[in-house]
Amino acid sequence: MSDVTILFGRPHVPQFADDRFEIDVLAAEELGIESYAIPLDPVVNGEPERALRRLPRPRYRTWLYRGWMLSEEEYTGLYEAMQDRGEELVVDPESFAEAMYMPNYVPLLGDKTAPTRWTEGEDVREAWEAALELGPPPWVVKDHVKSVKELWHRACFVPEGATYDDFAEVCEKILELRGDRFERGFVVRKYLDLATLPGWAPGQRRVTDEHRLVFWEGRLVAHAPYYDVDSTLEDPGQFAHLGQVIGSPFFTADVARLERGGTTVIEINDGGCSVFPEQMDPRDFYGAVLG
Repeated sequence: MSDVTILFGRPHVPQFADDRFEIDVLAAEELGIESYAIPLDPVVNGEPERALRRLPRPRYRTWLYRGWMLSEEEYTGLYEAMQDRGEELVVDPESFAEAMYMPNYVPLLGDKTAPTRWTEGEDVREAWEAALELGPPPWVVKDHVKSVKELWHRACFVPEGATYDDFAEVCEKILELRGDRFERGFVVRKYLDLATLPGWAPGQRRVTDEHRLVFWEGRLVAHAPYYDVDSTLEDPGQFAHLGQVIGSPFFTADVARLERGGTTVIEINDGGCSVFPEQMDPRDFYGAVLG
């Protein structure tokens, strides 16, 4: 798909804030891929057509979104605004939602991922009852899209022996921190012991042996350690089937080595909203886009 143009979405942030996609901009430029940037504030505020006014005159382009995380409703608005210009985004809203929302893709993964339950809405008691279906804790809790793992012990992890009050405290903290970006309901997952590596991750927890895989048009085209550590993913081909399981043309998969041996799929993400790990060369992905 060599005629793709990259659409970088950036929020209105102070100039000193990190631009997580700047290295992508440079990679696309080096490979001769045309790219443009739009502000995300109008998209989030329900005025995506205003964000697209900064783009050049329409000429039936196909755009690949790369930018900060959007909800399904926001992405759909952007998609439809692009259609109104007579152009299109590579990833349609249905494919976006399949890769972004855990209740959509977990049933597709079967036993390749941790046992999972979820709720719709913010009812903590309902989430507790769903969690009990998994057996006793430990559990990991998030919303339908995102965890707060940077505060692992306060807003993500429910330890062995936890009571309802302990669980509710974690859930309430998630609601507080996610605020109006809380997505749809709670997801509770059986905690799996992952293999660890030297070093510490945010949230006072050991660095785990995780890797991010990038899929483009059904093919695994790039992968790298999730954290900036010395680790090699053995037999990445074992995950190639995910390209056929997940319907989106552009998504990422986070996988990890288990302490007891074997591997697990931690989660799937929309590719456009996924940051590439530090050790991943974006040219590997953009080269695949060029075909």
